[in-house]
Amino acid sequence: MPRKKVIEKHKGVYEKHPGTGVFWIRYSSPDGRKTERVGSHAAAVDLYKTRTGELSEGGRLGVVPKRAVKFETIAKDALVFSAAYHTDKRNFRQRLEIINRDFQHRPADSILPSDISRWLQEGVDEWEWEPSTCNRYKAVFSKVFKLALADGKVKSNPARLVPQRKESPGRLRFLQDEEEVRLREVILKNRPYCMYQLDVALNTGMRLTEQFTIEIPQIDRKLHQIHLDMTKNGSAREVLLNSAAQEAVERLLAERKKLGISFPSLFFYQNRHTKKFEPISNPREWFRSAVEEAKIDNMTWHILRHTFASRLVMAGVPLKTVQELMGHKTIAMTARYAHLSPGHKTEALERLVNPKSSAR
Repeated sequence: MPRKKVIEKHKGVYEKHPGTGVFWIRYSSPDGRKTERVGSHAAAVDLYKTRTGELSEGGRLGVVPKRAVKFETIAKDALVFSAAYHTDKRNFRQRLEIINRDFQHRPADSILPSDISRWLQEGVDEWEWEPSTCNRYKAVFSKVFKLALADGKVKSNPARLVPQRKESPGRLRFLQDEEEVRLREVILKNRPYCMYQLDVALNTGMRLTEQFTIEIPQIDRKLHQIHLDMTKNGSAREVLLNSAAQEAVERLLAERKKLGISFPSLFFYQNRHTKKFEPISNPREWFRSAVEEAKIDNMTWHILRHTFASRLVMAGVPLKTVQELMGHKTIAMTARYAHLSPGHKTEALERLVNPKSSAR
């Protein structure tokens, strides 16, 4: 039998999870104890020597400026910016809180692209993060440093040099007709006032953060449209209302008046099993319960937006028109729905057929 390879112990190098073959290094610096995940034992030994060498020579790791700005400081600045300008501020805040746990005490300028890459890889190894999750965290890093760079608090943005991970396009999911029938039956039985929310979503394709931040002054009943001041791609746009969406809006306005709902801001409302109605900013809670009762799998609110686009394409609406109705910045975002309408390709090819040659 081959003899098991014996790995000699080395100061500052250890195997965090025995048996995995993944080694870490541990060392002390003026701004606290540091640990880094490396990989093989040999690579860990080499990096440990490099780090301790830099410290002994008074290099970057060993010299911390008196006024060095720590990461937690620029993170707080980014949160203030997000609260004022981001539509998806909740996810940004949650991701930044997780990042801050490991980087808050680090001088911002001491964070290298390799530090961010290793941290993301830890998320993959320990928490099974998907490439898309890694890219979202990388985007948060980049935004934090971009804002700090503009304010002169850091010298560079290390996240810019971290490679973007390739994401899988995944399966395009949309609500089937029979699923919609079951869903409507459940909503009508338990939460009839939520039907307006579903009708507007399926007939406008608005994002959740767009639909549930609508205020009554944004609704133009004469032009049959809703004005969105700020969308995900950073620009304003007009959402057109077809007859079904317009009917839902008119009925909801009449219902609000009948029930004496007076809050003037958010358009949609909810009733938490009491006579008190409240504005609703997120439908996920009631929607999750409804799809479970309707026995619909792999269904989220965002899939209603996919359903809107899919049905337009299957109805023969040109992709350019679908792009405009969806509020996509580029046609590439809309092109993922193209395969749902194979007929338009056949029609295009038929234009090559000369009627005379066809008769001959």
